[in-house]
Amino acid sequence: MLRNYYRSLKFLSRSVRGAFGKFPRECSLCGYEGNFLGYGYPYVCDIYCPKCGSLERHRLLAIANVEQEFFKGRDILHFAPEKPIRELIDESRPKSYTTADLFAPGVDRKENIEALKIGKEQYDVVVCLHVLEHVDDRKAIPELYRVLRPGGLLIAMFPIIEGWDETFEDATKSSQAERLLYFGQHDHARFFGRDARVRLAAPGFDVAEFTAVEPDVSRYGLSRGEKIFLCRRPTAA
Repeated sequence: MLRNYYRSLKFLSRSVRGAFGKFPRECSLCGYEGNFLGYGYPYVCDIYCPKCGSLERHRLLAIANVEQEFFKGRDILHFAPEKPIRELIDESRPKSYTTADLFAPGVDRKENIEALKIGKEQYDVVVCLHVLEHVDDRKAIPELYRVLRPGGLLIAMFPIIEGWDETFEDATKSSQAERLLYFGQHDHARFFGRDARVRLAAPGFDVAEFTAVEPDVSRYGLSRGEKIFLCRRPTAA
């Protein structure tokens, strides 16, 4: 048993040494070049930009935006806005930019994503990064479809287990400790499986994907295979 404790402590020491990065990276948001920091629980080395505070998902969206230019000249609604993406959208010169959250301070609108007070067909783009795993996605996704104009785009990201056919959720796992154990974070309500695509498409979205691949993964410190789901509301007939 002592030998196994020793081996565990050895890996802990490696994580401590890796807390300040091992390989040079580049931030696709602020242009920083150098080592990234560790972040999160469970702790992950080499993912946090020390200059702008971006994480893997932020840098992946910035790369996709270079290719597809999501925000310029468009009316944007952004849920649970994080600083790196706020700055990305602002710098992209949108036509309008509205932030929303039910609890976070400093947003433009206090909104419950499951029952929005926003009228239909108000926005060209809705940004929803790491939100749907916290809420009732079967209520939220139709609401996001409703507030988008025909041809509008929902940009969604969330943790997903590609090896699972079906999303795992269990309403009886309601305490913070249970949610941490079963869903990976104390305030998560599910772990999405591959059927997340079906759940996104349910209101009528056409669902495409943008995936983190090499050489971008190594250059920008991305999560291998991480997905951005690009959900387009069909244009009116």
